[in-house]
Amino acid sequence: MKVTALPNLDRNIRVGDSLAGGSFHDSHVIPRPIRIATARARYTRAVGPRKIAAARVLDRLERECAIASLDSEIIRLAHARKELIGALRSRDLFGQRSKPSPQTELRLKELKKLIRVAESSRRALKHGGALPFSFETQFADIGATGGFDIVVGNPPWVRPHNIDHHAKALFAREFAAFRESAWQSGADAASAGRGFAAQVDLAALFLERAVSLARRGGSIALLVPAKLWRSLAGGGIRSHLLTHCDVTELHDLTESRQLFDAAVYPSIVVARRKTSLSNEPAMPLRAAVHHGTSVIDWPLCADDLSFDDTPGSPWLILPPEVRAAFDCIRAAGIPLAKSTIGRPLLGVKTGCNDAFVVRPAEVDGLVERDLLRPLHRGETIRQWKLAHPPEQIIWTHDERGPLGKLPPHATQWLSRWRRDLELRTDARGKAPWWRIFRTESAIATSPRVAWSDFGKSPRAAVLEASDPTVLLNSCYVAHCGDLTDAYTLAAILNSPVVAAWLNALAEPARGGYHRYLGWTVALMPVPIDWPRARRLLAPLAERATRGEIPGADALLDATLRAYRVHETDVEPLLLWNSR
Repeated sequence: MKVTALPNLDRNIRVGDSLAGGSFHDSHVIPRPIRIATARARYTRAVGPRKIAAARVLDRLERECAIASLDSEIIRLAHARKELIGALRSRDLFGQRSKPSPQTELRLKELKKLIRVAESSRRALKHGGALPFSFETQFADIGATGGFDIVVGNPPWVRPHNIDHHAKALFAREFAAFRESAWQSGADAASAGRGFAAQVDLAALFLERAVSLARRGGSIALLVPAKLWRSLAGGGIRSHLLTHCDVTELHDLTESRQLFDAAVYPSIVVARRKTSLSNEPAMPLRAAVHHGTSVIDWPLCADDLSFDDTPGSPWLILPPEVRAAFDCIRAAGIPLAKSTIGRPLLGVKTGCNDAFVVRPAEVDGLVERDLLRPLHRGETIRQWKLAHPPEQIIWTHDERGPLGKLPPHATQWLSRWRRDLELRTDARGKAPWWRIFRTESAIATSPRVAWSDFGKSPRAAVLEASDPTVLLNSCYVAHCGDLTDAYTLAAILNSPVVAAWLNALAEPARGGYHRYLGWTVALMPVPIDWPRARRLLAPLAERATRGEIPGADALLDATLRAYRVHETDVEPLLLWNSR
């Protein structure tokens, strides 16, 4: 009995770095794609000596393709460098040549280096060097037809903190999700910095690569972190997906414990690459949330997915009635950052807690008492009023900034960590070496409200003016104009209404926990009629700080009246949050 040999799939399955492997849409010329497709098909069917001969043909064609790709790259880089040099050599109306800016000089050096690298790679290939992994080389015939029909995967989930600068330079050149990672509107509202590239999960770059490898009309399906849909640093990939794709399915698996035993927060995204960038009718979207062993799914219009209409806006995976309740609360208030209270401040950052954070017993007599201040971390904050803190911080500042000179005991204590303190990232050569960073939240000239950055619901406490307590950077702080404002804001943050609203927007974590970061709470709506909110909520919070904790129903009723909304309007959101 004659048995048909199994096909040779080793030239269809390749191992390589997908992020460094380029894409099919770099405008390089692919030589003889039909011959490559034919050679691949012959190799798949070949056996014996014919298999060896077909492999040689395919190797030769792939090498020719790689060399042609490098030729195109060298021409492109040389042209870009020639244009820059030409612009510098041209004279203005007064016959003067412009002096190159530092950015131009850096770009010229970069282009020269890239040309040398490409020419060196080309010489190596001409002399039989190993073929580097490249999609347009190993799959040139696929690229000639526009890309793959389907791209599926479970890419690595990691932030690029420990990746070398060469890889980061590659990411900056090739990936919009890296260059333009932030949801800029949200970052601006919270006065957040622009250094979001270091926070981008590599899964976002793989997702962008998957889009570039799919043909127009092709599909992608990836298992990626759920935080991509809500984090500030996910703005770039969200914008990229909505621009180039129709999202067809979105599954939140954060609470799907029966599928994932590890402490991960996964999601599944399925999308179809648009056939053009013109306004096409949006495909229907199916959203689903997996909770335990149950799955809740619903149809969703893509226009109702984003928080707002700004590029890169967070995605809210909420059923229509829950989203309507979310928007009802939002419409009844103004963002905290735009209110008279203003944006939240991150707690202080030491960069070396071992040096500064102490327990009273261990430094008794070893550090001057007037340098010790009470300290709270996010995990030690409770609702309404701070308990006696278990730790203290060696406070090396006064109202003007870092102390000009440390007293002797503190100098002796901190000197043990001097080398570490001088090498802190935030230090950047700033003197003195004992300084603490982001100290604005510790200013106690007015009442403050503090809350933990992590929990199942916000936990807010009031600190009266002159309270010396310092909040570490696992906390956020809002300075208030007076104590009544502070009580009112604390009541809002501790209320079930705002907890449900924030949990719909905040980055998720396992077990129903969320991250109440500065940008998230900066977007939290506070009642438009603030004087009315003060009258309704401040007395409740003031009594709560004395131990008369209001019942959940009483706080809910007072908060709803402060926002001027009815419970029936927000009930779907409250039920969704309690599921």
